[in-house]
Amino acid sequence: MIRLCTDTRELGFLPPDPFCAVITALGDTYPADRDFIRFYLQGEDAALSIIDGNANLWCGKNADTREIADFIEFAGIRSLRSDISFFEKAEIKPDDSSYIVKYVSAGKPEEPDNFRSESDYKEIFNLLTAAGFEMGSYSAFLEDICARMNKGTCRGGFIYAGSLQCCAFRLFEGRKSALMGAVATDPGCRGRGFASSLVPYMAQGEKDSFLFCRNDSLLDFYEKCGFEYYGKWATKYFQGE
Repeated sequence: MIRLCTDTRELGFLPPDPFCAVITALGDTYPADRDFIRFYLQGEDAALSIIDGNANLWCGKNADTREIADFIEFAGIRSLRSDISFFEKAEIKPDDSSYIVKYVSAGKPEEPDNFRSESDYKEIFNLLTAAGFEMGSYSAFLEDICARMNKGTCRGGFIYAGSLQCCAFRLFEGRKSALMGAVATDPGCRGRGFASSLVPYMAQGEKDSFLFCRNDSLLDFYEKCGFEYYGKWATKYFQGE
């Protein structure tokens, strides 16, 4: 049975997994009693976070897919992201999907030239916008990233050469794994190896590091950076239905 989680310490059972990284990072960033975020559990078989109407779902092998699908239908969410296997079992057609990769390189990458662990937030926002990310408003971006950076559930790496040239984030630093993302290079500086040196450096560590490819064509790039194919993520948008 699905129930509301009122104490985020209950999320401690979640395994190393890209969706669990998101859920536990959010649980370590925001208290469960905030109006804009909710956490739900189906025993220890599934976990769901919903923040501002956007949901992330992890399902174990014994999860009751039908109950979860029924719950999602009446939860009034805007979007759902999960492993593609959930959508297949629930017979829900996703609107978007691509690869999940996991960092597996045994080597220890060197710190990239001109590396910084901090950057101006406006510069980050402008770089991600120039790289084609859908960013929304700067104020919303700033509120979100500051909350997670301050709690240690998000960490970025940056390459400067006079100005910000490249960035990569451990966007959701979960309890047992991390989900990377927001990898971007200034369009005028591509082809110089910035991202290929920064991404492995940010991926190394004791926790498993995962990354959602924005599109299928990026799989080869991340494999060259020390990642391997792990699965597929998928997203369903519900607004307007």
